[in-house]
Amino acid sequence: MTGRPNTTRSRGFTLLEVLIAMALMAVLAVLSWRGLDSVLVTRERLTRASDDLKALSVCFTQMEEDLRRAWPVRLLNLAAAPIGFAQQGADDGAPPLQLMREPPAGQAAGTVQRVSYRLRAGIIERGFAAWAPVSPDNVATTAVDTFSWQPLLGDVRAFRMRGFLAGQGWVDAATLASRPPPTSIVNTAPGALPVAPTLVSGLEVVIERGNGERVTRIFSVKD
Repeated sequence: MTGRPNTTRSRGFTLLEVLIAMALMAVLAVLSWRGLDSVLVTRERLTRASDDLKALSVCFTQMEEDLRRAWPVRLLNLAAAPIGFAQQGADDGAPPLQLMREPPAGQAAGTVQRVSYRLRAGIIERGFAAWAPVSPDNVATTAVDTFSWQPLLGDVRAFRMRGFLAGQGWVDAATLASRPPPTSIVNTAPGALPVAPTLVSGLEVVIERGNGERVTRIFSVKD
């Protein structure tokens, strides 16, 4: 008896099955791409926010350091106030902050440095001059165009400040800038005891960002 040959018939995928598999793979690819894109966008947004917060912190830290070193300069009886505001305005019309700061301990002893903060092209900049000997004439005549400017914070729409005066409270920077510069010693009358000028002992800084964010910081510079 002759048996029938054992043949195995191989069966492939039909065209419909291939099309369904390709459609499923395309859906999975789109979902994976959207998920990866969302992760990358979130990471970029967090990185940008972190860098922005760091720049804001550096700006305030530098300003606090300059203000802290400017307050002792009042004891040198210079012709200009150690903390004041300039007449020339910034991009938003606010007068720039101008300081005279003492050097760090053990560095450039017997000198002071002119420092200025301004808003220009949407960027808060810090300008600083070379260390100069403690002399009323030298300090008072340091020109603004001799400053070296460094950017601190970008995307700034407004940079507003107010100074705190003892007995008067908070005074707008524009008002302070319009006042005559105080002398180191004020004599009220012949033979009267000298009276120290009113000095800014506190500073309020308001920064408005392009994204609508508003940041307010108050510095107390008095000992």
